[in-house]
Amino acid sequence: MLASFILGILIFVDDYLNVLTVGVCMKGLYDKKKVPRESLAFILDSTGAPVCVLLPFSTWAVFYANLFYNETLVNSQFSSGMSAYIHAIPYCFYPFIALFIVFLFCMGWFPKLGPMKKAYQRVAETGMVYSEASKKYNMAEPVYTEDGNVWDFLIPIVLLVAVGIASGEILLGVLVAIVVCLILYVPRKLVSMEEFLNLMISGFGSMLSIFFMLVGAFSLANVCSGLGLTEYLIEIVKPFLSAGAFPALSFLLLAVLAFITGSNWGMSAVVIPILIPMCAALNGNVILTMAAIISGGAFGSHACFYTDATVLSSNSAGIDNMEHALTQWPYVFISAALVGWYEH
Repeated sequence: MLASFILGILIFVDDYLNVLTVGVCMKGLYDKKKVPRESLAFILDSTGAPVCVLLPFSTWAVFYANLFYNETLVNSQFSSGMSAYIHAIPYCFYPFIALFIVFLFCMGWFPKLGPMKKAYQRVAETGMVYSEASKKYNMAEPVYTEDGNVWDFLIPIVLLVAVGIASGEILLGVLVAIVVCLILYVPRKLVSMEEFLNLMISGFGSMLSIFFMLVGAFSLANVCSGLGLTEYLIEIVKPFLSAGAFPALSFLLLAVLAFITGSNWGMSAVVIPILIPMCAALNGNVILTMAAIISGGAFGSHACFYTDATVLSSNSAGIDNMEHALTQWPYVFISAALVGWYEH
């Protein structure tokens, strides 16, 4: 479990890459050591978005930095969007608390709660690392070849991270990693060219739904701006808000919207053009407000049972998605409650 936690921190470029890679690496070991798969899914989900949020070399950082820098209040105070994002990182309380709780869980210093406790009881009584409902996700065991080795995994991952950081272009890092995989795998017949291309197309296809979701969110944000929705809302709610409570309210708003819709990035694109000008109107703290928005997005990614990160975590761990969501909810909501109390 601690190895899963450490790997989840080391693979910080993207939460999808993090979740899928660590899940594939650790699933067999969990089965061998008789640790419930629910705990693996919880660790995957808890080190996905929270880790990416806290490091300025990730897809999350690039996305939020660009959104923030489009706002007048932010670009008047910071030299770049990434500079604004880096200033907000120390105040992103939800990711810090979520990571601290999952570390305590890995070390056995945090109690097993609710459905997670029942999962451990199941393993103790039956030896089954996953439930009857999750059997259908584990019918076809992967076939491993003797020809592969750990370098087939490490070389593309290290190059992806290194090129992404050095160039500032994560997409370039991905392209380099794909080419390196092609060179490593196809000539040695680890996979055929047809299998390689099918896997690449499948990976691209899995991102299309997110692409369309973001296009829709940005379009809605532009429509709201054109209609003057931001100014209208500021005029209505300003008499009822205080600068001190605004970061906590921002966290709560985005957390609820992301949880309901399952679209943490989409909701961020919609609410940032509203919340940042509102913060300016209240003379609020823009750094705390940015951090609260980022934390709310991370909570939505972590807590919603049909968001992309949660679905990927359960799939990667080979368990039913609702079982994963229910087993991690007590820990997720404890983290959110602590954030809300502290920010208020």
